[in-house]
Formats: sequence, C-alpha cells, structure tokens
Amino acid sequence: MGILSHLALLLAAASAVAAEAPTPGTAPQITSITYSGSGCHKDPKFSGSFDDPTVTFHHFAASLPGANQTVNCQVHLQAKGASPGWQVALKSNKVKGHLVLRPGTTLTYYTTVFFSQDAAKTDTMAGSLSNKGDKTYNEAVTLVAKADGTKVWSPCTGSDGYTGIMNINFRSVLAGEGRAYFEANTEAWDVEWRRC
Repeated sequence: MGILSHLALLLAAASAVAAEAPTPGTAPQITSITYSGSGCHKDPKFSGSFDDPTVTFHHFAASLPGANQTVNCQVHLQAKGASPGWQVALKSNKVKGHLVLRPGTTLTYYTTVFFSQDAAKTDTMAGSLSNKGDKTYNEAVTLVAKADGTKVWSPCTGSDGYTGIMNINFRSVLAGEGRAYFEANTEAWDVEWRRC
C-alpha cells in the first residue's frame, strides 16, 4: 500500500471517529430509579444501562370508553460517575406495544422530560395515530418521539459525575367515538451528550 493510500485510510478513519456523537470518557452508573403514575403497576422492570435502557411495563393499559382513557408512567432516574464537564439530554423515546383502534378513534402519545433541578424547563414530544377508515386497526405498534431543537439539558457534571434527576414521563390518551385499547410493553430512550 502506497503512502497516499495509507494516508487516505487514516483520514477516513479519523473523520469517522469525529462524526460519532461525543460521549464522556466514563459513562455514568444508575444510582436510583423510581416510578410514578397510573401506568406503573408493580413497578416496571429496568434493564440495560444509562445509555442503553429498557423499561418493561406490567399492564400499562388505556381503554376507551372507561376511566383509563389516559395513562402515564414517569421514570425518575439518578446517575453519577460520568466524566466531569458533561451534560445529557433525552434525544428520542421509543415505546412498543399493542393498539386497537375502531373507526373514529385516536391514540395521542406524549413524552415529557425535565430535570428536577430546573423543573420549569421541560420538553414535550408528541405524536398520534387515528383510524379514519371503516375497519378496526389491531396491530403491534412502535411509537417514536424525537426531541426538536429545544432539548432540556442536565446540570453540568462535577467531580462526582452526578447527572441530576432526569424525569421521563410517557403518557397515552385515547379519544373518539367508539372503542379503543392501547397497551405499552416496553420503553427505551436514546440520550445525547455535550460538553459544558
């Protein structure tokens, strides 16, 4: 391999590394995770890590008509041990479940995130699915919500790498004329880091 070919490979590798999203040299470790809300029956099961989490629900279900047309589960997450000088934000949230929509019904879903240290700063991501046809929709679904340019960032990590208390609230709302049912099975989110 000639010098120019070798140089081209090195430059390509360097630009690939530069294109990757920045992350702290040391990832944080979760120190506390709690739940609140009508959809958090028996406390969901948490697996994975701070950067690669999965929450598995136990009967997070909304139904129309009925008293449970809107259901939510809020995760309260604390972590420390990240390298100093970093902030984290929620980039996207993905919820997998099962949806039944009869004609004329709609599912609207929201993900709201904030840090307890500055609870007035929130970001809410929303989406909806409607049945405007004449047949019942009865399918497995994946609901994805992505943060826009108004991401909410954590406090800057100090010597202990504390990321603050991150609160992620997922809420589903069923509406319309007819019957509908939504059950969330799992929730997973992606985070983004930046230097501060």
